[in-house]
Amino acid sequence: MKLLRSTPLFMKGILIAGMLSGCQHESDMVPAPEAASSASDQNARTAVAAGTLVKDGATDLSYNGQNLLRKEFCANVYSEFIYAPQLITGTKYQYGTPSIETKYTLDASGRCLQTAAAKTYKYEYNASGQLTLCYNKNQPNERREFTYLTDANGWKKSLSVVAFYDAQGAKTKELKFSYGAPGSLIPDKAPLTPDVLPVGVSRYLPVFGSFNTNLVQTLIEDKFLPNGEKSSSTAFLHTYTLDYAGRAKNITVKKVNGTFVSSTDRKYFVPAFKF
Repeated sequence: MKLLRSTPLFMKGILIAGMLSGCQHESDMVPAPEAASSASDQNARTAVAAGTLVKDGATDLSYNGQNLLRKEFCANVYSEFIYAPQLITGTKYQYGTPSIETKYTLDASGRCLQTAAAKTYKYEYNASGQLTLCYNKNQPNERREFTYLTDANGWKKSLSVVAFYDAQGAKTKELKFSYGAPGSLIPDKAPLTPDVLPVGVSRYLPVFGSFNTNLVQTLIEDKFLPNGEKSSSTAFLHTYTLDYAGRAKNITVKKVNGTFVSSTDRKYFVPAFKF
């Protein structure tokens, strides 16, 4: 959902799909190198941990024998990921032809410090391992600043605001996240990196820290003119259908006036048992 960059589960067999894990928490392990093509890779789904996200709307996700994200597929475009110590290489293909390569450089705790493709972005985190800044290495004014507030339950911090700035340092957009009041909170059982990362950076790789403990219920998008004046403000309401384990299996987004925006179905891996 574009209007709206995981989960320990994805990284636990792994390293999160999050985006909503290796980089999710400091205690997670750094991804190990992926073996060359093997039986486990060719039959990847047999190694997927129960509850792992395998479909998010039109995007299908598959995993290697170590339960690390192997392929992200949508229509005629897909990305494949190869792992090395503290490095993930993602190659994007269009109609089967390689189009762009993105390298994710990780720290010793598995958090992404840099992504390099057409543009190189740097990432900074707070003491809790949560993403606080993403900026263009060659044009630092082009950045995204992340602010966190204590949850309504009072024991952990969740993403509150993401502010977007252009190369001239002017604010262009601001996203404000709200998770509901005490008593109406919905625990996020399958965290995914929110859709706030630079274009081409995968939100399904759980390498950008943790963002929230509950599901977003309201998102406000403010847009700004070059002079700093706010040009628009739109509120989006999120409602969820949960599966048997409390994970979101459908996310419906509407504007506050009831205008439909999107409906996204999610599927999670459920192992088949033979009796």
